[in-house]
Formats: sequence, C-alpha cells, structure tokens
Amino acid sequence: MSADRDVTRIVRSWLREDAHEDADRVLDLVLDQIDATPQRRATWPAWRFPLVKNTLRIVVAAALLVAAAVFGFQFLSGSNTGGPGPSLTPTSEPTATPATSSTPAAADFPPPGVVTIGRHSMTLAGARLSLEFATAGWTSNGEWGMEKGNFRSGAADSAGFIFWPASAPDNVFGDPCTETPLSPPAGPSAAELAAAVSKVPGTNLVSGPSEVSVGGYPAQHVVLTVPEGVGCAAEEFYLWEDKDNPGSARYATQLGSTIYVWIIEVDGKLVWIDGETYVSSSPQAAQEVQQIVDSIRFE
Repeated sequence: MSADRDVTRIVRSWLREDAHEDADRVLDLVLDQIDATPQRRATWPAWRFPLVKNTLRIVVAAALLVAAAVFGFQFLSGSNTGGPGPSLTPTSEPTATPATSSTPAAADFPPPGVVTIGRHSMTLAGARLSLEFATAGWTSNGEWGMEKGNFRSGAADSAGFIFWPASAPDNVFGDPCTETPLSPPAGPSAAELAAAVSKVPGTNLVSGPSEVSVGGYPAQHVVLTVPEGVGCAAEEFYLWEDKDNPGSARYATQLGSTIYVWIIEVDGKLVWIDGETYVSSSPQAAQEVQQIVDSIRFE
C-alpha cells in the first residue's frame, strides 16, 4: 500500500544521508523478508484502519531496529549523557490469544488481553457506557475490538464485536467488491443509515431495520449475512465506513458470517456497534452477543 512505500522511502533517505550503506543493505533484506512472508490476517472482526496501522508499525519498527543495530555501539560509546530510552519492539497483528499490545490501550477502552467476567467501561463517540461480560473467554485488542473463540478453527463459541470509538459510520458501500461508496451517501439519521445497511448489495437481510432500545436510548437494529458467492474475497467486501475518520471502513470477516448492527441515538450523537457470529458459531454464541448489548448502561 502507498503508505508503506512512503515510510520505506523516508527511512532509506535518512540512512543514505549519512552514507550508511551497510544499514541500507540490511534494510533491503528486512523488507524483502516482510514482502515474502504471507501476512496472516487477524482473527478480529475486520476493520481496515487498525490493520493498516499494524503494517506500518512493522515496517517502521524493523527499520529502526536495523538502525539501532548498526549505529547503537557508536552512540553508546561516544556519549556519557542521557539514560535508557524506550525499547523498539516489532509488532504483529492481534491474535485470538491474549497478548499485550505494542501501542498503549486506547483511552476509555478495556486494555489488551483477557476480558474478565464482570462489567467493563468504554467511551464511544463521546458517550460513556459500560457492558457486562458474563462468561470467560473474551479478549480485547485495546482499541476497538473484542472477540471470543476462534472461528478459523471452527470454535462453536466464536463471536466478536467492533465498537466504533471516534464516531459512527456515515455511509455504506454501493459496490462492496470495488470499495465504491453509496452515492448520494446514506444518512444522516439512524433510521436512514439502518435502511442503507439493510440494502448493502450482495448481503442477505435477516431482520430489520427495527426500532429497539439500548441502554434506555432509541436505536435501530439490523441483522444481515454475507453469503458465499459475493464475487470477491471477504477482506475485499466492504460494508460501511466512517468518512470523518479516513481509512475507517468495515469489511467482511468471513463469507457466511452474520453481522448484527446497533445504531444508538445518544443525546444527539450516534453510537455504532457491530456484533458478529460465524459459520461455526452456535445459537448460544448469538444469544451471548445479544445479552452483552442488552447489558449496556450509559453513564
């Protein structure tokens, strides 16, 4: 992607300005290895923006490690001032197993790793809320997602959530496989957005749009599936986006998955939550997704 190429060019420019040809050669080897290694997609529900950031962090961290290895001895031996600096550790995409994140946990979101049984708080689109997790097995990526089980291994308890932290999506894709937004765009009301969600081309509507209540506030609820035969891979099938936060777009996690959308009207703002179950998920997994949303309290 273009952002990766920009980072690589900047790093190369910095290396060449000081004529560090050995480091540049090592950087070539590192980047070649990154390009040659298949990039396993995260098992988290699919949201584009965090995955882009992870790729950039991998490239930047690898380049900085190369620089540190080549120049570190010179700097340490030539200076008696200063103290230990932050360690530079390559990062990877989040996995289904609890892991510490390479970046600080997002403000007002459960930290990365195991989500303990009980009530947890977060802030979405400026609205503070809490929700209850009644069973073990959930994990957080510390930024926007929570999941349980591993749909890739066929786990019956597999389920996931995307919580849109900054603001709600404000349009859907009129042609999901070509990432073409609907024109004119949907919205701005919850009812208009829910109607657009229910008509995303290539999806099958299960129920809705329906008027429901979440945490005492009015909401729109839509349930749809992304079937086989949509004409492109799951990660190329884009559903909706938040244009106010460029790059924040939702694509399908798995062909055959069921996606549950809640668009909640909270004091003049929209709060958007995606739940998801997969081909292997049991009816109990879908019930748990609904129970978690039913437990929401706005504070």
